[in-house]
Amino acid sequence: SSPSNYCRATAMDVFHATLQHCLATNNSHAGWVKVLADFCYAQGHHSAALKHYLAALLMSTDYFTQPPPRSLADDLMYKKMSHCCSKLQCHTQAALFCQLMEEPDYNAAFKALNERQCQDSCDSLYEHVFDITLLEFLVNLHTRRGELESRQKALQCIGLLELNASNNEEIQREAANVRRGDFLRVMA
Repeated sequence: SSPSNYCRATAMDVFHATLQHCLATNNSHAGWVKVLADFCYAQGHHSAALKHYLAALLMSTDYFTQPPPRSLADDLMYKKMSHCCSKLQCHTQAALFCQLMEEPDYNAAFKALNERQCQDSCDSLYEHVFDITLLEFLVNLHTRRGELESRQKALQCIGLLELNASNNEEIQREAANVRRGDFLRVMA
């Protein structure tokens, strides 16, 4: 063991103790909860990290009824949440977190949706997709795989009036906000 390993372990212990004190002092501060989530993520504790990211979002959005502040929820956080889901083999959930980014990460979403081993509720989550590109990919994916029932569920979602590309921006934004909130409530 090198001395730098001891220093790193000690620094992590001190940081964790300080973070626990901050949370004990002010447990409703979403920023501290996000820092705890980042700490868990850095340690490779993906389930705990996802739980704390969701808790931070919950605190700052009145149980997901309002958009989160950009100072708290940014693309990096959603990318980490997606990565946590992938590590937990919840690939559909991972793809849905990709659509929450300012610019959806289609490469990561398509990669996640292509995974065969999936431990989440897969096509029951399609009602939370508001990105037409993801829905079109799902239709194509299920067609190629011969999964007709799943294909039909994705097609039903594409056909919903509120997701129509001809709708004005306000209607599309409202549909996205409703689906985002519903998805995050399911995750919490």
